[in-house]
Amino acid sequence: MSDKKRLVKALVTGCLCGVLTCGIFTGILAAVIMSAGLLPDKLMDYVMLAIATAGAFAGGLIAAKLNKGAGLIVGAITGAAVFLLLTVAGLSSGGAAFSSLSAIRLAALLLGGVLGGILGVKERRHVHI
Repeated sequence: MSDKKRLVKALVTGCLCGVLTCGIFTGILAAVIMSAGLLPDKLMDYVMLAIATAGAFAGGLIAAKLNKGAGLIVGAITGAAVFLLLTVAGLSSGGAAFSSLSAIRLAALLLGGVLGGILGVKERRHVHI
């Protein structure tokens, strides 16, 4: 497979896995809130930011593992794509255009994607005892 095809396949798969991870974590959070109601409304934006960052991290990790290289760039592109997908989804559901949290969300998703990309290409050495 050529490098461009492998890169595109890795990015698409990583973005989909990142958004799917966000959906799963959001569903778990919704179940916890419905059953216990322990989370104050003021913390909801920050919890959702953490969930989105975890999704970008998972997407960057998977994309870098599939691409087998260039973890920093693949992770950054994956984080930016997850940001765009989540922003478009938020705008299509009638959310506010851009808030002060949008820049923080972009930075957090880029950082999460980059960290996932770096860890995705890092070789693990097995120690045999």
